[in-house]
Amino acid sequence: MSEYRFTDGNLLVLYAIYRGKSLDGGNSLPDYIQERVKVGLETYSMIMKSRPDKNKTMVMIVGDPGPSEIIKEILVKGGVKREIIAIDSESKNIGQTVDYIHSIISKKPNPPFIYFVASVWLHDTYNTTFISKMKNIKTQFYGALDHRPVHEVEQEKTYDVPKKGGEYYKRRLTNKAVDIVLNIIFPD
Repeated sequence: MSEYRFTDGNLLVLYAIYRGKSLDGGNSLPDYIQERVKVGLETYSMIMKSRPDKNKTMVMIVGDPGPSEIIKEILVKGGVKREIIAIDSESKNIGQTVDYIHSIISKKPNPPFIYFVASVWLHDTYNTTFISKMKNIKTQFYGALDHRPVHEVEQEKTYDVPKKGGEYYKRRLTNKAVDIVLNIIFPD
């Protein structure tokens, strides 16, 4: 039997938490957040074109209320129905976001397929957090470009330090064992 359960619907999570100021100080979003919104719209379009359960799709924006409302309007202009968009302004990092999503979908017999959109550099945090908490849930990470200077990204990384659970280390050991076996079978 498969280790994953069948999915029923789709959940597109747009991670829009940022600590810096917007470029003009108020009504616009930083360009790295705009990149995430762009990737989110592309992902939504892909879901609508290819998934048989496209009518059971929800979009969740994770971020502060003001910027989240701006993002919601951009998504609506991009073709996303207003009634399927939810805003999570309580979560302050990826760990809290995963906890919130887990509390929503853990009760469902067939949880939705989760598409998580964030900056590329958040992939490690995403992997360790989702692997530890969302066992047997189908999920996919989509990384958006982030053109900020390295020191800004490094500073923001400290807010989303990955928490590595036992499942993460089991997967790392399994991957290492597979690599060793493949290197023995197919030496360079």
